[in-house]
Amino acid sequence: MPISLADFTKQNNMTENEMTGLLLKLADLGITGVKVHYDGGGDSGAIEWIGYTKEPCTTPEDVNDGIDDWDNDTNLAQLDSSAYSLIENFAEEKLLTDIEDWWENEGGFGNLCICVPSGKYMVNNSIRITETENYTHEGSLLNKTEND
Repeated sequence: MPISLADFTKQNNMTENEMTGLLLKLADLGITGVKVHYDGGGDSGAIEWIGYTKEPCTTPEDVNDGIDDWDNDTNLAQLDSSAYSLIENFAEEKLLTDIEDWWENEGGFGNLCICVPSGKYMVNNSIRITETENYTHEGSLLNKTEND
């Protein structure tokens, strides 16, 4: 279920005016959605890429569907590096630290999809899990010494 960034910022000491300013800055650039791709493992993780779309987006799902990961033509850093940094910092400090652990051990990956200018967002988080299978074998050492 999408969550409003404006409501979330109140819980995390970022002013609503600062978030509104960022969303309006993106809207002024013609951006309708932002997709943040992150990946981690082995006790570290990072935002790998932030893309944008100018196509109509009414839901975070639209944003996810409308932005191809790693597309250089939609890399926000190339359009506006300061907006990229603001989103990167907010996502790392306020959103991605409050979800399932995607940076420790086997880690994980995912996408944060944000509608502009509404600020509705959705995180699709995938965590990697290594399964362990246990087996028990019993016998007699004396039986192992016998010749077949």
